[in-house]
Amino acid sequence: MTYKLNFDQDEHFDFDDNFPSLGALAKYEPAMVERVRKSWEDERRFVREHLAPLVLSEDLQHAKNPDHISWEMLRLAGRHGRLAQYIPGFMGGKGNALGISMMVNLEEQASVDCAFCGMMGGHGLGLAAVFMSLNMKILQRVADRIAARQNEEKPYVIDCAITEPTAGTDVEEVELYPKARLMCQAKRVPGGAVLNGRKVFISTGHMATDHVVIMPFDQKDAVNTMGCFLVAGDTRGFSLGRMERKMGQKAGSASELIFEDCLVPDDNILLTQDQFPGEKFQNQYKFVLHGVLGMTRTAVGAWSTGTARGAFDRALYLAKRIKYKGRTLIHQQWAQAILTNMHINVMMARGAYLDSQFALMRGFEKIPLVTGFPAWIGDSQVLAWLFRQNWYRKFLHSPWMHGQIMDYVRSSISEDQDARVQQISSLAKVVGSDMAMENCQLATEFLGQAGLRHDQGVEKIFRDAKLLQIFEGTNQLNRLNIFTHYLARHLSGVEVF
Repeated sequence: MTYKLNFDQDEHFDFDDNFPSLGALAKYEPAMVERVRKSWEDERRFVREHLAPLVLSEDLQHAKNPDHISWEMLRLAGRHGRLAQYIPGFMGGKGNALGISMMVNLEEQASVDCAFCGMMGGHGLGLAAVFMSLNMKILQRVADRIAARQNEEKPYVIDCAITEPTAGTDVEEVELYPKARLMCQAKRVPGGAVLNGRKVFISTGHMATDHVVIMPFDQKDAVNTMGCFLVAGDTRGFSLGRMERKMGQKAGSASELIFEDCLVPDDNILLTQDQFPGEKFQNQYKFVLHGVLGMTRTAVGAWSTGTARGAFDRALYLAKRIKYKGRTLIHQQWAQAILTNMHINVMMARGAYLDSQFALMRGFEKIPLVTGFPAWIGDSQVLAWLFRQNWYRKFLHSPWMHGQIMDYVRSSISEDQDARVQQISSLAKVVGSDMAMENCQLATEFLGQAGLRHDQGVEKIFRDAKLLQIFEGTNQLNRLNIFTHYLARHLSGVEVF
């Protein structure tokens, strides 16, 4: 039996109701906001018309077979251009890089299926790491493959491998690396690097064609010797280990990656310290990690907001249909108060992730791949032609240009800007995921037996929501990160971590 999630077809909750801050911004940047609006409308149609029919049946398949991989859902994403949606048009993608549209669309996706966001999130995290390496040669190669293979039986996707079995949350903050018990290590050899160790809980690991791997050359000085590598799935010495048995977000696999004398050629090394010796490139890993976390924690905030809204949407839909003491729930004052609290939680979470996105746009404004391109650049046919020319690619992909781009970007980001991004992105993640859990609990209790039925989608979204408080740094770690980069920055002499 196939179940389909139900949604009210009346559009009471339109763009202006949901995003009044963007409505105000439209006075100053009308073209940008209109682009976000159209992208949001397209995403809403996609998730309601195409994704919703798959959500519950996919979850049931995972319940029956823990080794099931959601290839059908991945193919759906490919057919509708979602795998290339954050790659700018002039590089062969569908979208306008990351920017506001990414966050707004993530919320819309998660309101229908938090697990679909988990699947897309693993791929997106890999892209974020490639973007932040500023290695245009590998970025263009990855973009070309994603765009060319979206309609294949197994589309080209990537992941990002950071977490290790014995290190856990310590790998999420540069300041905690001295305490981390790292087990992975890279070694320089002629023509490349050899990787050894294991990575765990890697989102989309069993779906990914290639893997973006973060690994140090010296475990005792990990921050200053960290390397970033693109490992092809068929590389000798690389293998997939177990796929975790998860409570929720089952469509997005969480995988173990194993490296046993795995040779990565120079052409697949995204970034290492020895590529750019010299004082101006010191702490470049901190810059890459902070940039990636700034984006991904903001994204988890948007994703969590969508999850909170999904719980609210389901509760509202059922409140119009379930009767209690002869009247539908929607007409009872106590029910109205609960629904209103759920709506307030959504609005608070949305405000937090939008503020975080605005901080990213200011803090990383010199990296349009992160903050979003103006429409005239993103859709430029001249740039699209230029990026297809071998002579231009050879120039743009040269080690010299890589160094120039990195120097330009690094010099444009101040310590204060970086700190603001770190604290507000952690805030967006904490507020959003806590509100998601609160709304899921409210919806389950509010709906009684209906809240426990799989075919209503409420118990599934409750299972899905818990992970949002755990990954991209636990909420406890992110609270410490907020203190470090906001309160402690203005309080001299305070010991942190």
